[in-house]
Amino acid sequence: MIIAYCLHALNLSGGIERVLTTKASYLADVLGYEVHVITARQKGRKMPFKMSENVVLHDLDTNDRVFLLKYTKRLEALLSKIHPDITVSVCDNSVYVLPMCKDGSAKVGEFHFSHEKFQMKYGSNAVGRLYAAFRTRNLENAVKKLDRFVVLTKADKKDWEAVIADGIEQIYNPLPFVSSQSSPLSRKRCIAAGRLESQKNFKDMITAWRTVDSRHPDWTLSIYGSGSRKGELTDYIKASGLTGKVILEGNTSNISKELLDSSCLVMSSRFEGFPMILLEALTTGLPIVSYDCPKGPSEVVTIGANGYLAKVGDTDTLARGICTVIEDEELRRRLGAESKRLSENFALEKIMDKWDSLFKEILRQKEAKNSIQANRREDKRSSRGSCGCLPAEASCSPRTPGSAIHPNGGKP
Repeated sequence: MIIAYCLHALNLSGGIERVLTTKASYLADVLGYEVHVITARQKGRKMPFKMSENVVLHDLDTNDRVFLLKYTKRLEALLSKIHPDITVSVCDNSVYVLPMCKDGSAKVGEFHFSHEKFQMKYGSNAVGRLYAAFRTRNLENAVKKLDRFVVLTKADKKDWEAVIADGIEQIYNPLPFVSSQSSPLSRKRCIAAGRLESQKNFKDMITAWRTVDSRHPDWTLSIYGSGSRKGELTDYIKASGLTGKVILEGNTSNISKELLDSSCLVMSSRFEGFPMILLEALTTGLPIVSYDCPKGPSEVVTIGANGYLAKVGDTDTLARGICTVIEDEELRRRLGAESKRLSENFALEKIMDKWDSLFKEILRQKEAKNSIQANRREDKRSSRGSCGCLPAEASCSPRTPGSAIHPNGGKP
């Protein structure tokens, strides 16, 4: 089977890029798919995550955020050359373009955010809410034109089913790595990770740490990541009297090592699609204390079993959850052990089995549809030749029906 993935670029070290490279490599190396990854504007920039050499990379060298018509033409031309069975958008601007590409492939959207993404991002005032509603409607209209739409969480599936009755699937992101070890949970350090941007809401985490520090001054909080809010957060840490207690560590190329050297994962995001850092905390055996933001945390964290959840903005409850983990070593170990057990639900093999089944189902439906259309065209030509108006040999030359796209050379 031939699969093509479309996205803006692969130069960032975010969750979408990590998940896509992991899945594309598995499809090519393990399941034997022919996989193409099509970027709009890679511009020769280095990819932070390793991609299998069996995956074919293409770059359209155009700005899909400004020159959408040019991007559409180049994408359609490339897809017509590749002839994929299925083309997948990670729901950047390619999701609006794919339905217009008449290359014959089934079109699938893979949404890495929650349905209320735009409201959460822009809806802080009346103008922002209007803009968010406009963006949401545009996305919904684009999704309705796809053959399938895949979301990350069960909660988001329910939201989308209220808009679109059919064609919504739910598949979790897979673990980006599997740790053979578990944290000993002995170091007096909590850890957080993510871009230093408003979505991740690290200011709330720092506020909560004031309470934690007042009760446990020998514990520290390490925040890994970079972003535009670094200066603001640095100033807030200083103003909060937490210099040396809350540490902005910058980026790390080995987050698993840092997780294994910590005793609790903390997350304070305002919204998420399905945060990869929670899965990484599971496989390294960490308790998790998180805001119950939309979407993801409530499907990873069971309160009292492997961590604690707080409402977004409730820094007091967030702090109490952290202190509960800190103060009871036996509880901490029990929560960590449950996280490790739950990580098995997100194993790469299990998640990719679901994608494999979905792709094969889409291909079967596509071939059945092509067969029905071909039969209808044949019936129409036959009826023209036997209608009595013209003998069959004198009828107009029939058009050759477009050939259906079939799996590639025996591959799944």
